[in-house]
Amino acid sequence: MRKLLLLSIMIVVAVCQATASERTIVKPESIYQNMLALLRTDSVIINDTATVFYLHIAKRDENAIFFSHETCLRDMKGRTYPLRQMISDNTIHLDEPRTFDDIGKNVFEVQFVFPPLPVDVTEVDMIEPLFYNQGIFGMRLDGNPLPPSQLPQEIEGRMKEIMAQQDTLPNMDFRFGWATIKGHLMDYRPNMCSQMTLVFRQPNSSPHQYGDTLCAQVSPTGDFTFRIPVAHITPVSLTFEPYQRGKGIVYVGPDTETEVYFNMREINYRYMNNKPNSSTILYITKGPLAQLANELNEHLFFYNIDFIVKYFANIFTDKEEWERYKEIQAMQPTKQLELRMAELDSMKVDEQWSPAMKELVRLCWQIQAAIRVFTFPPKELENGANESPKAKERLIAWQRDAVVAELESLERLVKEPKMIYCPNLSDLLDFSIRVNTLLPPFIEREKTVWKLLDRMSSEFMLLDSDEIAETLVNLPPAYQQWLLAWQDIFREEYNRLDGKVIVGDTLQGIPDSLVFQTLCERYRGHTIFVSFWRGINPTFLNHVILPLQRELANLDIVWVNVYNSNLNLKSKYAGWENANWLRYFTKLQGEHYYYNMPSRMDWIKSFNKTMGISNSLDAYCIVSPDGRIVRNSDSKPIPICLMGYQDYLGIRHCLFQTASPRN
Repeated sequence: MRKLLLLSIMIVVAVCQATASERTIVKPESIYQNMLALLRTDSVIINDTATVFYLHIAKRDENAIFFSHETCLRDMKGRTYPLRQMISDNTIHLDEPRTFDDIGKNVFEVQFVFPPLPVDVTEVDMIEPLFYNQGIFGMRLDGNPLPPSQLPQEIEGRMKEIMAQQDTLPNMDFRFGWATIKGHLMDYRPNMCSQMTLVFRQPNSSPHQYGDTLCAQVSPTGDFTFRIPVAHITPVSLTFEPYQRGKGIVYVGPDTETEVYFNMREINYRYMNNKPNSSTILYITKGPLAQLANELNEHLFFYNIDFIVKYFANIFTDKEEWERYKEIQAMQPTKQLELRMAELDSMKVDEQWSPAMKELVRLCWQIQAAIRVFTFPPKELENGANESPKAKERLIAWQRDAVVAELESLERLVKEPKMIYCPNLSDLLDFSIRVNTLLPPFIEREKTVWKLLDRMSSEFMLLDSDEIAETLVNLPPAYQQWLLAWQDIFREEYNRLDGKVIVGDTLQGIPDSLVFQTLCERYRGHTIFVSFWRGINPTFLNHVILPLQRELANLDIVWVNVYNSNLNLKSKYAGWENANWLRYFTKLQGEHYYYNMPSRMDWIKSFNKTMGISNSLDAYCIVSPDGRIVRNSDSKPIPICLMGYQDYLGIRHCLFQTASPRN
């Protein structure tokens, strides 16, 4: 009896001890997350044997779920704790991507089991380094809320000084110089983001985004720096990579330094809740027009639909003007613009914008008015013009009204070079081809310069000083210095990349139907990833192939890259194809080949059929060691919520399943 009683007491004590050593944290707070799906941590149970996370995962757009054996916890001392087990009722397995459609649910739950954590660990990051460093950062495990997000006292003092300035927009000062941007990510944890991209206003596409010129790596402490030549004070946009979630506008100027602090918590709050918190996304503490930039980013007036609805819902009070708006499709006729400005002036005192902000708003809306002037008549008017004299008169009247609206819009632009301060001026540079009348001189000048910069960037077209001077005759010397400085940057990039040129073997002389078969036979016994590059898809290369080549270096995979367009590396004016070859394809590992593929679509379709592909300009194929095609461009991609990351998860999973470890 005594033995039974003693045993019972021991069991009760053991249970009490186990219970006492276990703690549960309900809905722990975190600073930031960049997971693919929408994850919510419902609870965390920590005891002497394990740390278990109960996760709630919801569908976001057409996304997939992906976790690997590399998923781990990391504490604030840098110690890591590997994932032991993933438990789910939805047939989710590690290293195997699944879509919500496959599972048949839009929401499900999963448990992550990690080793027990030391008692001194109160905050962790859950990181998944194999897919763009996705993770949840700064998660509290002591049951306490996150400490309030506060600016350091020194930074807060600078912000008060800057925000006290309520000046109007200064007159434009055209002079050449170098602008520096020093950025800091607040509450930064390693792997939150990999790089920052600076976007200048440029006509048409922006190849800089994919090159090295306007990208800056984020340091382990969350710092980054840009240094760029400018000819005047210029608005630029900063965005995060990956995901382009954080975005803000800053101003740079000749021989100035701009300092900006990104609020990672606020970015996360807006991302998770789809609305702004009481904080701002970024704080600009130094630089030209810093007060205006802070105000601009806080209100985001030309992006914030709620703000527009609040103040400008009932804007059209004149019926004739409304009819004219519908007819000509001009976004802001004169009276509507004045009504909007009157609404601004009637805002409450605590909602008042600075004079500079109001001036910028007016200029931005004038740009929108000029952009939206539709100089081509509707098709029904054109088609009906030949049917009756009345229909023809209506077409003539429309054309007359359109010209008047166009002239009214441009007349406002001609008078104000301060338009250059507007972030949306790039839209006018893009759409000005539709404007029939002469553009204001300062807009023509900007358009001319950016056209040359775009050409130099995309083609490595190096211009001599005489050519620039002749092209930009009668323009301020600052613009000539600006172009020459950018040319030096492009020349340096060209010379750096030129040393990495890989001249591949030619596949000429082989019948079209045997090119793919020849490559497969040449590398039989290995897993082959063969890609035929026609044109350029830098997103697919930079965010799919290059990461996979780095990650899967220990697998027996032969990367075969076939560049199938005209290639003349020795030409003085190498052109677009040579520039892209230097900028992108020299990064690729593996075997390089050149094959001259005609541009006829029927020929491309016929050629792609040899790989089992119906039609693709960026054709790829995965071939097993025994010669079977196991995946290609026609395979249904595993969708993720990031545009442009075509089939990363599907390709990765297939290579893992097919390739053997490298000997």
